[in-house]
Order: sequence, then structure tokens, then C-alpha cells
Amino acid sequence: MTLHDMVAQAASLHSGRKAVWFDECNDGPPTFYTYATVIKHATELTAFLQKYCDPQGRCEIGLYCCPGINLPSWILGILQVPAAYCPIDPDAPPLLSAYFMRKSNLQYILVENDKIKQFQTAHIDWLSHSSSTVEHIGLTLFHMSRSSTDVNLQADNVKSKLEAFKVMGNSQLGNTVCPEHLKLKTSEGGYRDVGQRCSLAYVLHTSGTTGTPKVVRVPHTCIVPNIQHLKSIFEITQDDVLFLASPLTFDPSVVELFIALTSGASILIVPNAVKMMPVELSTALFNHHHVTVLQATPTLLRRFGAHIIKSTVLSANTSLRVLALGGEAFPVLNLWKSWKHKENKTSIFNLYGITEVSSWATCYRIPEEVFSADFRW
Repeated sequence: MTLHDMVAQAASLHSGRKAVWFDECNDGPPTFYTYATVIKHATELTAFLQKYCDPQGRCEIGLYCCPGINLPSWILGILQVPAAYCPIDPDAPPLLSAYFMRKSNLQYILVENDKIKQFQTAHIDWLSHSSSTVEHIGLTLFHMSRSSTDVNLQADNVKSKLEAFKVMGNSQLGNTVCPEHLKLKTSEGGYRDVGQRCSLAYVLHTSGTTGTPKVVRVPHTCIVPNIQHLKSIFEITQDDVLFLASPLTFDPSVVELFIALTSGASILIVPNAVKMMPVELSTALFNHHHVTVLQATPTLLRRFGAHIIKSTVLSANTSLRVLALGGEAFPVLNLWKSWKHKENKTSIFNLYGITEVSSWATCYRIPEEVFSADFRW
């Protein structure tokens, strides 16, 4: 079972239901795609990639884009090739993106049409002059023509520059070292290459907070059980609305997207800038789209401010039934007591995990009695 198999099953049952909402939080109305439309666009992209990509060995395709209505279709289109998707953040420092692309030895990169000039400017020395446009899908496919020897030499050169930046205190630029070959020990005592074609779901780099950063290649067999278990814990149904809070380069985004799209539920996507605007974001999430499940970092939650958290996010009549926080230290109990309305019924979860174990490794639901005013440890 793969991520895209699970989405296909959900789409067959819920083809007419709304799968994706995109809200720019301006004067215009939000747009949406049904499950049928998401699958249609994904299938078009898959056909294009199968025609123009000729991977040697495993197939991994970069995706250089910002959040938008087409994002789930683009990811599914890559997965159905079959290939792993490798998100590249247009807002990340070019040195970081260059090292990730080169050390991963990506042959193909899909670039959002609105971002082509930015991509070419940032990576002009590594692009071939030929590219193919995906009609009606808003992407252009770049074939990276460097030899593996050139790639490794350039990657080492970029790495030395990154390390220099890291010494100077720029932690954002230190997130990039990867193993060249991944193997998994089997029950028979042998080893299996987890980078073999068709098995990989996505490729990310770690944050580097616990040591040397590295590229992590995650097979479907690792992430699918994570998705299935969290769906059960959170009791996800087709009536839920989830928010894509995480950037694609942060693996909780995989959980957010596929918990929704494998359940017949909806995923809400907003521009990155809106995530930094607490009033507009809270209005979109809880007044307009009635989000029911929010997985986020404590930083995103705190960004709302105490007033919005208590009056909207964790109010007595909020739409939010599940709030799962991870990626950072869990807020202290006194904060929760000040944030959570006494009649609020939202279930609060503390998540922990690392990229190497396919997102989340532990999940703990905070007992409701902990939030009562007279609770003592």
C-alpha cells in the first residue's frame, strides 16, 4: 500500500466531495477542487512525467513551488509515476537548496511557472537549456544535465560555503548533509536498498538540531503506518477539515496532507504570508472554513496571541476538535490554563518525532482533568 493508493481509494468513494481549499484571505472567494479534480490533474502530470522522465535507477523528482490549489495534485502526480517527491522551498537560501539538489543528485525538477525566473536566477550554473512545459498544470520540468562527478564536486564546494555560514551563526544554512546510500536490515539478516525504484515516497533534509544534518529518503512502507495510526488516534472522518500548517520541507506536512486526502476529508491551504498574520489566519481557519484538526508547532499557536487563542482557537464553541502540537517543546500547563476556555472540548495532543522515523514517533493525549483550575501535580 502506498500513499497514492490510499488517496485513490478515498477518491473513488468521495469523488464529488471537496478535497482541497485554497484561500488567499483577500477580497476574493476561496477556490476548491473535488477529489475527482485532484485525481484528474494528478493523472495528467503523471502521464507527462512518464513521457519525459527517463530515470536511471530510483526516481526522485524535485518540486520547487509555493502552497496553492494545485499542490496536492502535483505531489500525487509525482508519486504515481512512481517517483518520490523532493520539496524545494523557493523562500529558502539558494545555497541550502543548491546543496540539497546536488547532494541528492536530482535529475528532474518541476518548477512552478510563476517561480521559473527565481529558480533560474538562483541556480543558473546547474541548469540545462532544455525544458518542457506541462500544459494546463502550471509547471515546467527542468532536466538537470550535470554528471554525477560534477554534482559531487559542486556539492562539496557548496557544502564548504554552507559550513562557513554556519560558523558565522546562520543556522538556516546548515541543514544539508546526506548519506549516499541507504540500506534497511531485513528479518532474514540481509539488507535491502530502501532507495530502490518505486519504494520511496519523499526525500527531505533534517534540521540539523541534533547533529550533522542529512538527507532522509522515506519509503511508503514507513510513512503509511504513521498516517493510518494517526487517523485512528484522531478519529478522522470525511467531515473533517485539516489545515496545511507545515511547509513541504518539514515532514509533518506529509501527515497533514495525507491524513486528510486518504479519509475523504478536506485540506485547507493558505499562502505562506498569511501564516504570519494571526487575525487573518484565525478568521480563515475558524470562521470561514471551520477547521476541525490542527497539527502545528507551538510557535504557530503562540503567534495567534493569548486573546485569539482563548476567544477563537480554544473557545467554548470552536470548530477545532483536535489540536496536536509537535516539533518543539510543549507549552507549560499554566499557559494552557490561561488559553483554554473552561467549556472548551478540544482534544490536546503532544507529538514527538524526527524525520528519520517518518515524522511522529510518540503521541500523547493530555488528560482533560489536567486543564482544570484546581489540578495539582
